[in-house]
Amino acid sequence: MNFATQRSAISLHGHANAFSNMLQDNQRMQAYRIAIEKLVTPDSVVADVGTGMGVLTLFAARAGAKKVYAIERVPEAAELARQNIAANGYSDTIEVVVGDAETIRLPEKVDILVTETMGTIGVDEQIQKLAGTFARNNLKLDGVAIPNTVHAMIAPSDFSHLTHALQSSPVIADFDWSVLKALPGDNNMAFRMPETKFVPLGPPAILDEVAVGMTEVPAADPLKIDLVIDRPGILRSFVMWFEANMAPSLDPDLKIVNYPGRTRASWSCGIFTLGDPAPVEAGDTLIVAVDTGRRQHSLNWSLRWMKKTF
Repeated sequence: MNFATQRSAISLHGHANAFSNMLQDNQRMQAYRIAIEKLVTPDSVVADVGTGMGVLTLFAARAGAKKVYAIERVPEAAELARQNIAANGYSDTIEVVVGDAETIRLPEKVDILVTETMGTIGVDEQIQKLAGTFARNNLKLDGVAIPNTVHAMIAPSDFSHLTHALQSSPVIADFDWSVLKALPGDNNMAFRMPETKFVPLGPPAILDEVAVGMTEVPAADPLKIDLVIDRPGILRSFVMWFEANMAPSLDPDLKIVNYPGRTRASWSCGIFTLGDPAPVEAGDTLIVAVDTGRRQHSLNWSLRWMKKTF
C-alpha cells in the first residue's frame, strides 16, 4: 500500500467512525426513514445534501425513488458513500455527486430535498443557507424538504452539577483562566446530556425557526429572546436544543428532538453556563441575546446581556 492509498484508507476509517454514533441513534434513523417512506413515490427524484455514508439515499432508493442524487463535498466521504451504495445494489439508482451544495446544478429538478446538516441547536450547521441555496437551484417549486422545519429552543436552567467549562476539568483547575473566561463563545459551553432529569426554570422558547429549503439567508446574530421564570431557583445556565419536524403535513408527531434527558440522540444539547449564578423568582423576565453561528459551520454564541424585571 503506497502513502496515498494508506492516507485514503485512514480518511475513510475516520469518516466511518464519525458516522457511527449517527447510525446507532434510533430516533434519528427511524425519523428520517419514516419521513422518506411517506413522501417518496415511484416518480420521485430525491437529493440528499451532505450525504455522508449515503444512508439516507439508500432509504430513498429502497422506498422506490426513480432517481437519487447523493451530494457530498468531502471526496473521502463521497467515496465511502459510493462503496456503500454499490454494496447494497443501488448504483443504478443513486448517483454520487462530489461538490458544494451551494454551487451544484443537477441535470434535473428534484421533488424531495433531504438533509441532515443540523448541529447542536439545529440551525448551527448552516442548514438554512445550504438547503436554501441548493433548493433555489435544484428543487421544484412544489418540492418538499426533509426535515420541513427546524426550531432552535432555549430555556433557563438551574443545573447545579455544571460549572464553567474551564473549571470543569480537574486537570486544568490549578491554572488561572480569567483571560479566557472574559471572552464570549465556546469556552463556557458544555455539550453533554445532563445526568439528572431536566426541569427548566421557565417555559422553553423558540429562539430561531428555519423553513428548510425556503429561505437561504439567515438574519444577523445575535437573536434576542424573552425568557420567563416560572419557579424560584438559582439561574446557573441556559440550555439549548432543537426540534426538527420531519413531515408535518403527513405526520405532525414525527420529529427529531435532542431535549436534555430524553432518549439519547446523536446530538448533545448545548449548555451555556453563567459565571455568576443569580437567584430568580417566579415572574422574572430575562432578556437574552444569543450568537448562534448560523452563518458559519460552527456554534459560537454568547450571552450579550441579561435583564431581570419585576
